[in-house]
Amino acid sequence: MPITDHQVSTLRAQLAGQHDEHLRLAKQLGRDEANKEYAALIAAAFIEAVERRFTKDGTKSNESEVVDFVAQVRGIDDEMSATIDPQIAESLILHLLEKGTIVDADKDKKFGHQVVLLATLVGQEQFTDTELDAFLADARSLANQLLG
Repeated sequence: MPITDHQVSTLRAQLAGQHDEHLRLAKQLGRDEANKEYAALIAAAFIEAVERRFTKDGTKSNESEVVDFVAQVRGIDDEMSATIDPQIAESLILHLLEKGTIVDADKDKKFGHQVVLLATLVGQEQFTDTELDAFLADARSLANQLLG
């Protein structure tokens, strides 16, 4: 099943910092939908965000830039430091950059890391509404490809 407007709106609300709207929309997602299509949309958005942040003019960032980014995320506050496992976070990004493999971890833990890292990457971009919509359109297209 292709990615729906509702799923995109749910992620948009989250990435735009509209917490109450995100929760309202997320509650309307069915369990299977949340676990498949919405998860694919988040994965695709994470891929897009990592490529935008860590690939410039076809050159992929080195490992130290990824380590620095993850340290910055963990340094946001005590909750982030406790939530983000640097090995998992770094491996998720480095894998996408073809510079490593993903460490063995529970799929829910990896998904949670993707969500937090995605929100941070998008927040750092400081997208306008138009730019956020374009980013989500790219993520939607990629998610549909991932779903086959």
